Amino acid sequence: MRPPAGELTAPPARADLAPLVDGVREAAAARRRVALRGAASWWPELPDGVRALAAAPRGLSRFDPADLVATCGAAAPLAELRAALAAQGTFVALDAPGGPDRTLGSALACTSAGPLAAGYGPPRDQVLGLTIVAGNGVVVKSGGRVAKNVAGFDLAKVVIGGYGGMGCIAEAHLRLRALPPADGTRAWAGPAARVREAAARIMAAGGVPAALEAVSPALAGRLGLPAQWTLLVRALGGEAAVAGELAAAGAAAAPAGCDALPAASEVWDGWGPAVGAAAVLVRIGADPAAWHEAVALAEEQLGRLELVSATVPRGTVRAGAAEAGAARIAGLREAAARRGWPVTLERAPVALRAAAGVWSAAPPTAMRLARGLRAVFDPDGVFEAPLWAEAPGHRRTDAP
Repeated sequence: MRPPAGELTAPPARADLAPLVDGVREAAAARRRVALRGAASWWPELPDGVRALAAAPRGLSRFDPADLVATCGAAAPLAELRAALAAQGTFVALDAPGGPDRTLGSALACTSAGPLAAGYGPPRDQVLGLTIVAGNGVVVKSGGRVAKNVAGFDLAKVVIGGYGGMGCIAEAHLRLRALPPADGTRAWAGPAARVREAAARIMAAGGVPAALEAVSPALAGRLGLPAQWTLLVRALGGEAAVAGELAAAGAAAAPAGCDALPAASEVWDGWGPAVGAAAVLVRIGADPAAWHEAVALAEEQLGRLELVSATVPRGTVRAGAAEAGAARIAGLREAAARRGWPVTLERAPVALRAAAGVWSAAPPTAMRLARGLRAVFDPDGVFEAPLWAEAPGHRRTDAP
């Protein structure tokens, strides 16, 4: 997949951080809660009493082709970022669910991974360093611009996936890859059990494709494929390597008896908008060999699902529903916790976010650590970030 050529807005000057910093400081002084908004497409609604805060810088401020590193403002739409990098012969392995206007900061704050996480790892693996604005308006820098300069990188790992509760991401140093000469995709469809077997056989054969994604019939239909359970395999690299990898995947999958389908790389362009269209999207961190069991749990606890997409090598299952109450989310989390699987509420209406919380409950020690970090990064409770469920009749413990 090669995005159309394009470029981002003009590189931001350091003064472009001033509105964000001033907005945070003013909110802290007034004890007012705010929420960072870029395109306002992923979490469009704001709770009562919470104000939108202007987004961070947007431009691609620095590009180092020799080091394969780019520095980009967090308000950059992912589609524009991809186009600007493609024009330079590079890409970042960040294909988060959502429309083309979803921003880099949103994807990192929600640690929203896509199918490319199978071969390249989650969003935090694509980041070398961050510039963050803490809840008291202090600008904090973490990590560096090259892989060997990663002092303090653990700070970035805390902020990525913090849903804005650990500070506003203003800028990111991104790890890039060279655009490959070839980009190939193959697909196999059939009953769920056969697709599961095909995926297991490809994994057992030692294949590590760029993407190995199992999608439900409804999602397959939205991607322009027959409405059946479908296994999608993507390979990136040289022409011969891609052909060989796809042939090996086909040979491994053949005994499962699935039907081979014609598929083009464009199917991946539709994946993000299709998955991101779900009103409620949960993400289950299952064991890779048990991703199908996580799908069954989601179906059992959430009721009718609009879509399912599983990144098989990582065991990440995304389940989308038109609606789901806090009780259903809690039931799913309880069932998943018995398997040691976290459940993240990746996208939901504002009322469900407040009632269910974004994160699953963690062991007491981990919860104390998380709450402590929340207090350090946002001592005055400025940032609206419903990380944990709100207890009935009580204010959230992460609110000021």
